[in-house]
Amino acid sequence: MDFNWPGADDPRRVEVRSWFASHPDAGYDEIAAQGYAVPNWPAPWGLGADPELQLIIDEEFEHAGIEHPHSKNGMALNQLGQSLLTHGTEEQRQRFLPNAMNCEEFWCMLFSEPSGGSDLGALRTAARRDGDDYIINGQKIWNSFAHKAKWGATLVRTDPAAPKHKGLSFFLIDMHSPGVTVRPIVDMTGNAPEYNEVFLADVRVPAANRIGAEGDGWRIVLEQLQTERAGMTMPGAVWGKGPSARELVDGLIETGRIADPLVRDEAAKLYIEGELLRLLSYRGLSNRINGRPAGLEGNAGKMIASPHGQRLSELAKRTQGVAGMVRNPDVLPLPEKSDYGIFDNWDYTYWFGPAATLGVGTQEILKNTVAERVLGLPRDTDPTARLPFNEINRPQLKAAS
Repeated sequence: MDFNWPGADDPRRVEVRSWFASHPDAGYDEIAAQGYAVPNWPAPWGLGADPELQLIIDEEFEHAGIEHPHSKNGMALNQLGQSLLTHGTEEQRQRFLPNAMNCEEFWCMLFSEPSGGSDLGALRTAARRDGDDYIINGQKIWNSFAHKAKWGATLVRTDPAAPKHKGLSFFLIDMHSPGVTVRPIVDMTGNAPEYNEVFLADVRVPAANRIGAEGDGWRIVLEQLQTERAGMTMPGAVWGKGPSARELVDGLIETGRIADPLVRDEAAKLYIEGELLRLLSYRGLSNRINGRPAGLEGNAGKMIASPHGQRLSELAKRTQGVAGMVRNPDVLPLPEKSDYGIFDNWDYTYWFGPAATLGVGTQEILKNTVAERVLGLPRDTDPTARLPFNEINRPQLKAAS
């Protein structure tokens, strides 16, 4: 593999850099019109860009000092918008995509539920058809940025008589609709809350906001989660983002803490892990460049990356000594100019890190997926998988097991 990115004299890079230079105050509407907001999407939304051109455009956003739309409105542009392109109608695309691309309307995901745990297929939020609308009741939890979102992409049960994975449908809900209540969940980072729980009480949603066919929600959501997990196969501390083992080792060398042989040994192992993750992400990029479809590698990548990031942040905090016990992000230095986003210091990555092995698929779910679908091992037994959802109850489960 050629690990050299397209250079500064690459004609594609010259064109993109020149456009940003001639539009120093470009708004997101101009960026979207140019096709740079989501360049891999087909025209008229994007440029139909191959992965290499997409990489160039991403780097030129950073060079121009502009936050990329897929960072600013990530839920819409990284996962959910693709579902509209694949499964939505032209009317839905015209209604929802422009304001997502220009970052006027933010989106969130409403998937997990308190009673479901890791089994997303066990969700209980229900939608009942009422003329041209659906009436939705239920509760969702761990919803990132729901308090800022205009639209919530949600998976709900439209057919309780079908097996649990068959009776699900996918909707876009106006988060300002009557009956929608968003309650922040305060986490231990001490920063402004990211997560929320969302209550849906007789929320009326137009049938026109259903994406795909009724009952096809599970397939649509699996595609989204696979895309999201693939993006987390990166060497950063949280969700594949933030400082990596390279920055940790540089900081340990600069502060002299690398002199401790136990720290040096642990840091070396983390550095090797980080480089393996970097190579896995390059493999994913290579597959895209060569037109190979995305497989299940994202599950394996996230399964490796999440605990790696936790160990990374733990060593960074531990080597800060007493200062690591308090809120102080500057003891172990990081590069002044970075594209780490909200994970711009070791303190925040440490306190946020436990979420990484839970969100977007727990470690246990990912291990099952890799074992069953990649390695071909026998599938885990689920006695509820083929039962009508409304017949699933404790006595039946006990008898079936």
